[in-house]
Amino acid sequence: MNLTQKVALVLLSTGIVAGCSSKMLKTPEKVSYNTEPKVLELKGDSVAFTMNVEFGPKFFDKRGTLVATPVINYSGNSVELPAASFKGETAEATGRTVNYENGGKFSQPANIAFKKGMEKAELTAKVKVGVKSKTVDFPDVKLADGTIVTQQLLQNDFRPIASASNFKEVAVAKEATIFFEINRSEVRNSEKKKAELQDLVNFMQKGYEIRQIVVNGYASPDGELQLNDKLADQRAKAANDFVFNALYGKKGMKKNKEKLFDDNFYQEQTATEDWKGLLSAIQNVNDIPEKDKVIAIINGAGSSEEKQDELRKLTSSYKVLADKYLPPLRRAKMIVNAVEPVKNDSTLVAMAVKGGSELTANEYVKAAEKASKYDDKITIYKNMMAAHAGDYRSYNNLGVLSLQAGKNQEAKKYFEDAKSKDENAAEVRNNLGIVTAISGDYKLAKEYFAQARNAGQRNDYNIGICAIRLGQWEEATGKMNEVDGNFNKALAYVLNKNYSAAERETDKIEEKSAAVYYLRAIIGARTDNRDMMTTGLTRAVAADAKFREMAKNDAEFIKHWNQDYFKVAIR
Repeated sequence: MNLTQKVALVLLSTGIVAGCSSKMLKTPEKVSYNTEPKVLELKGDSVAFTMNVEFGPKFFDKRGTLVATPVINYSGNSVELPAASFKGETAEATGRTVNYENGGKFSQPANIAFKKGMEKAELTAKVKVGVKSKTVDFPDVKLADGTIVTQQLLQNDFRPIASASNFKEVAVAKEATIFFEINRSEVRNSEKKKAELQDLVNFMQKGYEIRQIVVNGYASPDGELQLNDKLADQRAKAANDFVFNALYGKKGMKKNKEKLFDDNFYQEQTATEDWKGLLSAIQNVNDIPEKDKVIAIINGAGSSEEKQDELRKLTSSYKVLADKYLPPLRRAKMIVNAVEPVKNDSTLVAMAVKGGSELTANEYVKAAEKASKYDDKITIYKNMMAAHAGDYRSYNNLGVLSLQAGKNQEAKKYFEDAKSKDENAAEVRNNLGIVTAISGDYKLAKEYFAQARNAGQRNDYNIGICAIRLGQWEEATGKMNEVDGNFNKALAYVLNKNYSAAERETDKIEEKSAAVYYLRAIIGARTDNRDMMTTGLTRAVAADAKFREMAKNDAEFIKHWNQDYFKVAIR
């Protein structure tokens, strides 16, 4: 080998042949890399992060290129993500241009579907640098260790909604009027025997639950005021006596005799001179001479005696009033408010278990609500199906019972049958959302829940669970506002980095499970509260040993794994 060849070989081996002497190929330390977040985190069904790349000044050769490829390694698998490509100012290549004099900072988002094993993943970057035709592989750069999977602590405690019985009391009322002779307050036998009063007596003795009795006494405005006051009061008392005697000791009041002496139950009212009643009686009649004058006097501002004197001056008018319109005002009116009798709970359950068309659909649902045995509830709803096939509630509530028994496919069939009976029933939509979520389709489940928004707080809570599963963490906290002392609500606060609210929520949980203590340990780790972290871990492991292995592999505690205090906490 001659001298020229030897020099050429030395130049080639030292990399300083013209075109290959760029500092860019030799100074990987001029490039820095990091990720946001610093530790990867599962959100929804994927792991998302941003790779940040920073180039120092006078590093990036104007003819150069650099390609950084994120690689996630887990459980023996290696997955390359889309590369970030950069080029110098004069390079003929694709990628973002980096200024030679100033360098620059660049970011590139990345996303990968989460797979089992990624909780112990390692994220690296493969870096290939080139200047013209020369390329160099820089050493792999470690970007992150582990993936936080705290979202997976979510508890699927979905809240099904049973259809209500809509069983309401049927309010009933009966009234009757006793008429009195002028200036008298005795109840005449002829009044007692008339059909209206007998109907009232029969009504009071039917066995209805009587809630209130109101008696109003009146006097006609055609006598001395003091006497009329006394008459109105005496007539009310006479009517009171009539009602009391009709009720006392009768079956409608046997268990509630004391009510007859209760002022709230038994109300006596008096109206001394019934000018209002007189005006109402003559307002639309045509048999009163000088009617307009009569009405003007009644509506006038004079005293009762002055009005009576003025009316008596209208001789022909007053005669019609005295003969026809004043006598009905000498009265006492009785109003009895009650509710229709209902079957007692034991009778209702027995009849519903037996089956048949005698019970209404509402009674069947109420019977199932009152039944204490699971099998009786099933029988009642199946009997209701036979007797009231078009009512969706028996199908929906059977579905709820199946769901509670862990029979998810059976529950789904019942809910679908319920939906076919009533397309718009909110509780059915909610329950279909639950079985859909249990099958793993949280997106569709959330659509069902959204269609049941008027179903109330239970439905909102279910939306919150799906929102956590889908990575919509901010929405989740809003949907769970109405519950207190709830694990999933506390978890939502942790995921949203509202650690003070999360701690307060766990404080409200009266019976703390191992999962609650573990979540408190995570709050401690994230807030650099070592005592809270270690106490939470110790109590979690003591309550359930599975949390020992979980903590050893949980990236929430990655910076504590090798510390003695951590090892002691989970021993």
